[in-house]
Amino acid sequence: MATGGRAAIPSTSPLLAPLDPWENLITRRVLGGAGLTGTPPPGRVSRELTFATVPHEMTYRLLHIADLHLDRPFALMGCHGELARRRRQGLREALRRAGEIAQVRGCGAVTVGGDLFEHERAGADTAQFLVETFASWEPMRVLLAPGNHDPLVPGSIYLRTRWPDNVHVFRGPRLEPLELTEGLTVWGLGHQEPAWTGNPLEGGLAAPGGGRRHRAGDGVHLALFHGAETGSRPAGKGVHGPFAAAEIRERGYAVALCGHYHGRRIDPESGLVYPGSPEPLAFDESGPRGPVLVEIGNRGEVKCTGIDTNRWHAGIVECRLDGVSSLTATVDRVSAEVLTATAGLPLERTTLRVDLVGAVPPSLGVDLFDCESAVREATGVAALKIRDLTAPATDLEALAEEGTTRGAFVRIAVAALAATGSAEEKAVVGDALRYGLEAFAGSEVGLR
Repeated sequence: MATGGRAAIPSTSPLLAPLDPWENLITRRVLGGAGLTGTPPPGRVSRELTFATVPHEMTYRLLHIADLHLDRPFALMGCHGELARRRRQGLREALRRAGEIAQVRGCGAVTVGGDLFEHERAGADTAQFLVETFASWEPMRVLLAPGNHDPLVPGSIYLRTRWPDNVHVFRGPRLEPLELTEGLTVWGLGHQEPAWTGNPLEGGLAAPGGGRRHRAGDGVHLALFHGAETGSRPAGKGVHGPFAAAEIRERGYAVALCGHYHGRRIDPESGLVYPGSPEPLAFDESGPRGPVLVEIGNRGEVKCTGIDTNRWHAGIVECRLDGVSSLTATVDRVSAEVLTATAGLPLERTTLRVDLVGAVPPSLGVDLFDCESAVREATGVAALKIRDLTAPATDLEALAEEGTTRGAFVRIAVAALAATGSAEEKAVVGDALRYGLEAFAGSEVGLR
């Protein structure tokens, strides 16, 4: 029987025993790491917020993932050669783990919210890997909603691959329905180009001129797409498929299973769900990562729980160099900061960016390549990139008063700094001043 304006899902749906029959309206599940009593393998239940609408029994489960970015080069994270190969293999293993978790949890389907692979680099081997992986999940269904990095453009492996019978690729530019079981429909779409800026929630359940094509009592509707929620867009993130979180419920969807943002977000107020990338793809993607388990009760309620599965780790460390005057002392201080920041993490699967800050003497010319190599050797961290954001520890006013070539250089540079308007121009002139002072100090000039 339908409750709360939603149709009941039959008890014959392909699901396992009930879970948590009297869960509170909003709960926090804290089971910690693997090995703790009650922790269901192989994934760790996250400390993410989960939500449900009413006390319930679970009748249909699916696992939502997005933003794997198979075949990513990882060069910007300092990963090259064998390390880059290990990182790419780690992405494939993350997909396999997701399937194993979905099977263990009794899921009827896995949904993928775009950027499954990177179109420019994905070839026949990636297509074959996906075919074999998805086929091994049968009879569990796989729903694919292409995004901006894996759009449905000519030559896409989405279009030239013969997929197993359990795989459905949403190929339309507007949301189209796929019934998973009686009373449960997933609406999905695929990006047709890399820079699509349409609203993914237009169409679908929404009727022309407003309103809904479907009425209360017609079941539970989930949206699946790759898009940018405009109210929470991270700085610098592309606006592909923009939409507002408030539109999800307004247009009749219980939950929007999204991709594009690489941080996990489960919002019980709007129904917005981003699983985030299952493994870190950039230095600022730190912390636990993994898929989201979506459970739909037989009375139409929905509950979402993040599951931590990442094997790789990333982070950004700030290291102050005040008082340091040699490369050896720099390496020692950076190494200490790295070991402190990575305590408890597997260093062989950890990638870091270290930002050097503070005031240093012009005689300290840090060769970033040498420093990175020395810190990796001292700590065992898999990959390390260093940014030199330090400032010269000098009295510019005193130097400008010198009747020397150095004094003349400082006067010109300080005047140029005062005359520049944009932050970019100031950064360029500031670097020129820094390099000049290093050269006058007789040190190696290390470009940063």
